[in-house]
Order: sequence, then C-alpha cells, then structure tokens
Amino acid sequence: MHEALNELEAGIAARRVLVEGKAPRNLALDWFKREMNLASPVLRDEPPGVLGLTLMHLFSMALLIAFAFAMLGMYYFKMRRAAALFGRLDPDAGPPPPGSSPPPAGPRPPPGGSPAPFPRADPPKAGTAPDSTADPPAPVTAKWGGQLRVESIVSETPTVKTYRLRSSAAGALPFTFLPGQFLNIAFGIGGARMNRSYSISSSPNQRDYVELSIKREERGAVSRHILDLIDVGDEMEAGGPVGKFTFTGTEADSIVLIAAGVGITPFMCTARYLTEQSWPGDIYFFYQCRRPEDFIFERALAELAVRNPKLHVVITMSKPAPEWKGARGHLNKELLMQSVPNLAARRVHVCGPPAMMEATKAILFEIGVSPENLKTEQFGAVKPAPSAPGTSAKPAAPATGPVVTFSSNSKSARIHADQTILELSEELGIGIEFSCRVGTCGVCKVKMTAGEVDMEVQDALDDDDKKNGIILACQAKPKVEITVEA
Repeated sequence: MHEALNELEAGIAARRVLVEGKAPRNLALDWFKREMNLASPVLRDEPPGVLGLTLMHLFSMALLIAFAFAMLGMYYFKMRRAAALFGRLDPDAGPPPPGSSPPPAGPRPPPGGSPAPFPRADPPKAGTAPDSTADPPAPVTAKWGGQLRVESIVSETPTVKTYRLRSSAAGALPFTFLPGQFLNIAFGIGGARMNRSYSISSSPNQRDYVELSIKREERGAVSRHILDLIDVGDEMEAGGPVGKFTFTGTEADSIVLIAAGVGITPFMCTARYLTEQSWPGDIYFFYQCRRPEDFIFERALAELAVRNPKLHVVITMSKPAPEWKGARGHLNKELLMQSVPNLAARRVHVCGPPAMMEATKAILFEIGVSPENLKTEQFGAVKPAPSAPGTSAKPAAPATGPVVTFSSNSKSARIHADQTILELSEELGIGIEFSCRVGTCGVCKVKMTAGEVDMEVQDALDDDDKKNGIILACQAKPKVEITVEA
C-alpha cells in the first residue's frame, strides 16, 4: 500500500508539472521537505545567476577579493618603507629589495656556533682582493671632550682588556679620528686628577663605537683603576682624538708595521682600516711578544690576514712554547730582510717598549731606511706625581738654568740643565696635567706669556696654538727666563 501511495503521489506530481507548468526541481524539493517533515522551501522559478551563483554571492565575493588586495598593497608599501629606513641606517649595506623585510640586527655568528667577540664583516674568499667600493674616511674631529659609556669588555690576554665605548647620549660617536690616533682618558684617583693616553684599536669606519685596548701596569695608577674597577655601564671622561702617528694609505704605496707588546694597538686600527678601505698596497705586519698567552689580538689578526691577501703577518716570540712553529727570539735584521723585499725604500712605523724601539731603529738605519720614512711612537714611562707639594726628591746639583715663573701659582725657580717645565713644576708642587710625556697627547699645554723655549717634539700643537704662545710643558726647555700661566 505504501509503494502504491508513492506511485500515486508521483503520478499526481507529474500531472501538476504538466498542468501548472512548474519546474520539476521545485516540486521534487517540496516532496522531499514534506517527507522529511521540513518546512517547504521558498524556491524561485527564475534560472540561477552567473556560474550558478546569485548576485548576492557575487557581491560578497567581490568585497572579499577587494579587501585581500587592499591588505596586500598595505603590506607591500610598509615593507618598502621599512627597507628604505634600514638603508638609511646602514648605508654601506645598501637597501634591501623593495617589498622584502629588513635583515635582523646584529652580527651573524661565525660557523661553529661560537660568536665572535666583536662584529666583523664576512671575509671574502682567500686570494681575492677586498671590495673596492668602501667609502672615504670622515673628516677628523678636533678637540672633542666628553663622556663615553663602556658597552662591553673583552679580555685579550691576562693583562690586557679591550673596552668598547659608545656615546653617553646614544647614536653615533661625537667625534671622528684617523687610524693611529689615541684618546686622553681622565680619572679622579685618590683625590688627584690623572690623565693617560690610550691608542684606539678599532677602525675609524666604525661610527657607533670606539675601542681602547689597555694593559694593566703594576705601577700604573690609571691602568690598574680601569682594569680593576671599571665595569660595563660605567662612564669615562675622554678627550681627543690626538696624535700624528697616523697612516691612511695616501702617505705611501706600502707600509711596514713593527710592534711589540701593547704597541700593537694603533697598528690593529691601521690594519683594520686599510683592509676595509680595500687599500691596494702591501702591509707587512711584525709583532713581537714573549709567550703565546701574551699574544694580543691573535684571533682578530688571523681573521684580517684571511680577509686581506695583501696583509703579510710575521709573529716572533722570545719565550715560545715548545709547539710554537713561528719565528723565535727578538726581531732581527735577517728576519726583517727575508720578510720584506726592498725594505730600505719602504715607509716603516714602530711602536712598543722603549728598549725594543731603540734596538729596532738601529736595525732599520743599518738596513738603509731613511729617517723620513721611519715613524715611531711611544708613551713614555710616567713618573709618579709627588705625594704632597714640595716633597719630591730634587736633583743634587744646584739649578743654574733660566728662571721660570709660574704666574698662576706665584712661584719662581731656576731650572736644571735638560729639565723640562713639567719636571720643574712637579718639584714645586704645581699641578700641570700630563699624560704621555712625549709631546703627542697635548694634555700638558700651557700658555707662555714671556720668554723662549726649545721643544724637541711638538706634534700636539697646531698652528693656532703656536700663534697664541701655547707650549708643551713636557717638552719645553727654557732658553731664557720665561713666564707661563700655570
């Protein structure tokens, strides 16, 4: 009976289709809804729209597609703006392609997983010349003074640490410098103000920080204060940059750098700079130390030699370990002549302890290097300041030289033979500030208002200083009676 009823209803439905002219699909759906006890759908007899979609469907899809394109456009222009900003922050690297995200900040760790102590550019393949598109050096800032903040400290050897300093106000350094220059650092220690000069070991191309590599001297009040007490986040009072022991690559077509001990510091600055500038000349780098643990910048120097095929490094040790395969003993004439072709015609810079420098200069003059091609720098041993005014030991012989008047302190005295104004001021307890004692730092500048002096070295004086009667107390030896404002 059920099947018969179904056939009857099917026949009635077919008749309705024929009589009423309705769409068969609608009648079938009405029957299905009725059988399933569902509300009868409201179906339209008109044919479906484009691709079987109604106008409402098409309108909704168009809105979604337009929204998606708008979001893609906003992302594209945001990435262009970010790329342009990154290009301005790091002009040497160049802006990333439009639409790409800027690379993450900070250096990439080298292969092996252990990060380098300081960020360095990726070295080119061995045997290839460095990139020749480096920017020219920035103009040098003169007579800057202010505070620098310690960002990081790296132990190079048991007695040498490198201090990375940044501007206390954030941003780029407030000064520029040439490779080979140094900064004057001042501290108040034990109630006295003390100045010392420390060569810059980082490249002038680094505009965000400057590095000083400092050795702890057992009798050095300032170096012991820095290495023992200064920590990350502390500030140092600095001034400069100063010094004429510089080499930028324009002075000669090759350079020979000879260093011992902490005298390697200015030469690391020079070698880094010349490598980054893709300087085409040969760099012959000699370094002398006692033991492997005293080798300052061992890793950094090896990395430079890989980056720059024009950098020729020779290391000699006076007390090497048994496994040491390099040169042994002190630097000698044979090692120099074997390592540097036509040495007599090249420019040579020497920096190190006084005894080493004197021995090296004698060897170079014997080889035939002219005094014009030989440049040296040393920070002489600093004499201890007197514990109280007038308590320092005085020479036994009576002073027979001209009278020196210190107008600011209303003191006068005759000077001893070969004595400098700085040494006389120490006898009289007059606090003329000083640092290097060799005429390069400029800390001991004083104004001479009367008289005449001889100065063997006056590198720290510029033309304005000389016109205004400024002299270096550490170098000045009176020829006649003089008066200085001190």
